[in-house]
Amino acid sequence: MLSLETDRLEIREMTKNDFDDYFRICHQKEIHPYVPHVSDNYDIEYARFVSYIQMVYGFYGFGLWGIFLKDQNRLIGQAGIESQIVDDNGEIMLSYFLDKDYRSMGYAREACRKILEYAGEDLEFDRIVAVISPDNTSSIHLADSLGFQRIKETIYQDKPGDLYVWRKDTVS
Repeated sequence: MLSLETDRLEIREMTKNDFDDYFRICHQKEIHPYVPHVSDNYDIEYARFVSYIQMVYGFYGFGLWGIFLKDQNRLIGQAGIESQIVDDNGEIMLSYFLDKDYRSMGYAREACRKILEYAGEDLEFDRIVAVISPDNTSSIHLADSLGFQRIKETIYQDKPGDLYVWRKDTVS
């Protein structure tokens, strides 16, 4: 089971026991527009969640992990990398979201920085992308601070966004 640590966080594979907190966070009004693939149906989402943790982590060796406060073992969000198709190209994409009560505390930057370090050093990915909605100024600022560069406008999952690229040799 993968576990990455920072001073304040543990980033690890989620388990079935994490689902209730995950479902609650996904349905916060500040987050739900950015995770449209999560429906309101608890049972369907639980089945998807369990399938994801059983299949994706083992198959790829990476995925979307839980972000936990180390001192409380409390799930405060999700972050990780996934294989996605963007503009007809296979890409490794960084994604994240945080519980609204834990924003603006540096947790997202801390978690994403550790994930990029892991992706670059351990998984040997040279390039990671992010697609960010033009109105999501917090994520744009985070991407800039991590060394991502905006490349172009794109359409991803039927929504307009901006494609950002991080390269392994970028200092963040």
